[in-house]
Amino acid sequence: MSPSTPIKRVVLVGATGAVGAPVLQTLLDQHFDVTVFTRASSNHSFPSNVHVANVDYEDVAGVTKALQGQDALISTIGFGGATLQKHLLDAAIAAGVKRFLPSEFGCDTHNPRVAAIPLFRTKLDIDEYMDEKVKGTGTTYTCVYTNAFLDWGLVNNGLLLDLPGKRIQMIDGGETPFTANSLDFIARGTVAVLKHLDETANRAVRLNGAVVTLNQVLGYAKKYAGAEGWEVDEVTTEALEHEGMKNFKARPEDLSGYMMQFIKLAIYGPEFGGNFDGNNDNALLGLKKMTDGEVEQLVRSMAMVEARERVRARKAEAEAEKAEEWEVVEPEEGGDDEDESTDEESSDDDSTDDEEWVLESDGMVVAEVVEFV
Repeated sequence: MSPSTPIKRVVLVGATGAVGAPVLQTLLDQHFDVTVFTRASSNHSFPSNVHVANVDYEDVAGVTKALQGQDALISTIGFGGATLQKHLLDAAIAAGVKRFLPSEFGCDTHNPRVAAIPLFRTKLDIDEYMDEKVKGTGTTYTCVYTNAFLDWGLVNNGLLLDLPGKRIQMIDGGETPFTANSLDFIARGTVAVLKHLDETANRAVRLNGAVVTLNQVLGYAKKYAGAEGWEVDEVTTEALEHEGMKNFKARPEDLSGYMMQFIKLAIYGPEFGGNFDGNNDNALLGLKKMTDGEVEQLVRSMAMVEARERVRARKAEAEAEKAEEWEVVEPEEGGDDEDESTDEESSDDDSTDDEEWVLESDGMVVAEVVEFV
């Protein structure tokens, strides 16, 4: 198969994760023949048009066999799978797989300041391993750099901010522009690599879905999740670097002591290359950067989801408390069938109750979310 031969058959590793799930959907939407690798212990159900292969990632020969006849291998496994990534590459080369996309989604480790952060040593090791291993083979690779995750970062670990908890770590005053990509944008960019093999061979591509500041994102969040009650923790990138290095030197085995400090340093630090505006592959991959209005609508939609979940949780809690107060009454023999039918009909549709609960809750977004319930 020549370098320009279209990719048709794709294997995806990590298909149930934050990045893997939208990548899988995008591959299917664009009519690729997709095989998902899972561990034998997995019982996850996939769509009927997805092939599933149980593999032991420690068994390179077994993975090689499972990769026979495949054109591309995409890895979206979580952080820390260095040995697994190397095994996947070894198997891909042995099986004649044309393109390998390692799980590099995140900060640009080609930036020297990022490369100097101890947390990213594993990724650098993988990059060096790939450079050496693919020489003289029919396999090439592409690393996909994304910097921050936009929608995911609003509700997970406070990477951008914490919508449910109304908390944000405001770094360097919140005015540093940085690149952030939605999971959908990442998925579309990743799959687009498979359609531009020659231009993306053995190099990194950078996706530039949006360029924002923390103050900008917080402004949108306050607009749609309510302006009151936010906890803002002011911190500098210098302080993050100092704390991260101190904790790393004290206990390098404890990622929780320094991982978020180092990730935020790489994302927001002004010298760490986190703004891809002048260095990205959007045009090559057929991608268009989001407008500020589109970013605002994305934050709004995330706020809607959080408000809906909050309303449902409050309603369930109140109904549980009310149920404890109900007196259980045995129905009389020969009771009124019509009354029973009416009760059933009223219990089948609780949309009115949902609306009342939404409107009684605090905040403008909670009132708007009635359309989603």
